[in-house]
Amino acid sequence: MANAIFKGDLAEVSFGKEVGINFGNAEITHTTKGSDTSVLTIASGHYLYQLIPDNMLVGARLRITGGTNFGSDDFSATGRVYYVIANDTTAATITVQPALATAGSTVFSTADSATLDSFRIPTPDPAMSDTGNNHRMMTDQFIGLLNEFTLPEPEIDVRRQHVIGLGRDVNVITSGRETLSGGSIQLNAHTLRWMKYALGGHSSKSVGEFSSVNSFSGQTVVGALPLNIATGSNAARVVKVSNGNSAAVTGISTLTVTGLSSISGGADGDIVMIGGDVASTTSDQVTLDTTAIFAEKPLTGGVLKVISNGAPLLASYATLNASSHVIDGIADIDSGAATAALSSGATLYVMPVPAAAVTEGDNRIEVSSTSAGKFTAGDYIQIFDKDTHIIPSQDATPATIQKHEIRRVIAVDSPYLYVDEPFTFAHTATSCGIERLQYTTDSGRGSPHINGTTKELVHGVEHTIFGHTTVPSFAIEQSFRSTDASPGGDQLLRIYSGCKINTMEVSADTEAELKLNSAYEASRHYTDTGSRFNPHRMFDNTANSASNRKVSGIAVDGEKPYLFQDISIEAFGRPILRGTQFNFGIANNNTARWFIRGHQGTTSDTDQVQHGATQFPMDITEAQREYTFTFDAMVEDDRLWEQVRTRKHHKNTNDITITLTKPGSASTRQRATITIEDYTIIKADHQIPSDKGPIIANVELVIRHLKVTEHSPYYSL
Repeated sequence: MANAIFKGDLAEVSFGKEVGINFGNAEITHTTKGSDTSVLTIASGHYLYQLIPDNMLVGARLRITGGTNFGSDDFSATGRVYYVIANDTTAATITVQPALATAGSTVFSTADSATLDSFRIPTPDPAMSDTGNNHRMMTDQFIGLLNEFTLPEPEIDVRRQHVIGLGRDVNVITSGRETLSGGSIQLNAHTLRWMKYALGGHSSKSVGEFSSVNSFSGQTVVGALPLNIATGSNAARVVKVSNGNSAAVTGISTLTVTGLSSISGGADGDIVMIGGDVASTTSDQVTLDTTAIFAEKPLTGGVLKVISNGAPLLASYATLNASSHVIDGIADIDSGAATAALSSGATLYVMPVPAAAVTEGDNRIEVSSTSAGKFTAGDYIQIFDKDTHIIPSQDATPATIQKHEIRRVIAVDSPYLYVDEPFTFAHTATSCGIERLQYTTDSGRGSPHINGTTKELVHGVEHTIFGHTTVPSFAIEQSFRSTDASPGGDQLLRIYSGCKINTMEVSADTEAELKLNSAYEASRHYTDTGSRFNPHRMFDNTANSASNRKVSGIAVDGEKPYLFQDISIEAFGRPILRGTQFNFGIANNNTARWFIRGHQGTTSDTDQVQHGATQFPMDITEAQREYTFTFDAMVEDDRLWEQVRTRKHHKNTNDITITLTKPGSASTRQRATITIEDYTIIKADHQIPSDKGPIIANVELVIRHLKVTEHSPYYSL
């Protein structure tokens, strides 16, 4: 019978992020308390009500902050932690063990809250529905140009007991812990996004949100107005981003901008910024014609944007006086921003600020109700921060990066925006500005885009990846099927969650592509036993449009890998012109850990996760991180030998840089740089070749730190 078997050509695999879940006032009721379990009911107004597939939360950890009604379960006071053993999508319930100390029929007060840790929880998908066969998680990311892919297939530790006096055969068999190791990803790298999951630290910065001109003659802009622009007859200015030409605006009504047509050299399709008109300046302050153009006017510090020489620049400010229209204490975030802002006739865009500080690891950000009302699930939020973060280095001056971050919004529950992965950095409200980002099919409104003809990257996003204390976990979705019908009983769908990269190798030679090979392990697997899960078909129902391909990480015209002919290496103060290969590795020395925690309940063959996930590793913890680096090069002089002979330790000089590029101009192409800034050569073999050919040195280094930067078409990695 045709198509009666599962085949590789009908297999799909994708990945997604993991994020925690928060519950607050009146969002949880302790419905039922048993002898060893408690049932918690999620209120229908909760942002994730009925958005978690059945038993997808099994194995997750729940911590309660009991300010009033749940003080007996407060984690900080009692140390009590609860484990999810079941969740029912239809009933909107979560069952935990052990039983809560708080009595049943108790509702969260304003001072009570609870958090499910992010580890093991794939990011919820707002498109999920409990009706029909539409259970899903946001595992919608393109893994890459896979050469080989291995799943961390489960292996059960079966224990055999021989009993004295009962013969030579095994008398009792018991099943113990389950391991999920051996996963591997081997791909040709069209992006270095996977290095985030090996190193852990990540910052990102886009050009931000603008307006796209639909019609200069009709004075209309495309899409919604930028986040902080108010409508009404407000005096303002509009500036063309590419060349700085500007014109006065006398009114903004929905998408009609009166005065737009008077910009010199304006044309349909241009990108413009709407903002306040600088009437006068002093040494560090400006006076605007009005601040009414802004929907929100942060008074005690924030971030603003200005256009200079066709580039958006960020500056911070100390105070804003809405009545006198004075902004003072303007200082650079980007070099030259303050000078550009402190110019009569400049156009300034003032950003709204978070309503409260963001803590490292938060999965939500509190904003004003005005800003929250302008976001929808699927948008992205960008935090611009004037504060910096020190990354590992040995530079004489500590290496710092701005704490800029971009996250995808998965739910709006005003005043909170819930995002697809925890924030890497802490953010003080008065040092930040926020923007709303959206992908378009082209470069409209500041959306990153690759020109199909020139391959130039417009509005590219700057990513910095660096060594951090922890590495993020992720989830893998894999499905086999015998037909194209989906979902249903003709598929085998599995989700491996709590995955972490253990080792990664990045290599290139003169054959072709840059290769990226990773080894990973998981801490839980989930199986769709109810035939309700709707898997992601990457180019059928997920990355099925130009904008959706950007969301999934496979932008149109960005799918080709980095090639050897577009890679350059510089070491010891000069280019390596005759290099033949390089390889560097990252080892996190992860350890999977099991804990003594009994499952007080029954299990059945239909359970998506067996035994409350107690048989799976509860944690995967990182240990010491180690780097390796080797390269081969034809010997042209004695420089490499001298490096070994003199035992030089390069801490602040002679960085080794690997530069990767794709087609396009030097300033706009997709590109990446791997920087090794603290290293010592431990070996540089100069052997006499038996074939009488050229002498090739095999060089090996010990590395302390490295960082990666990439200019790419993706808001988020």
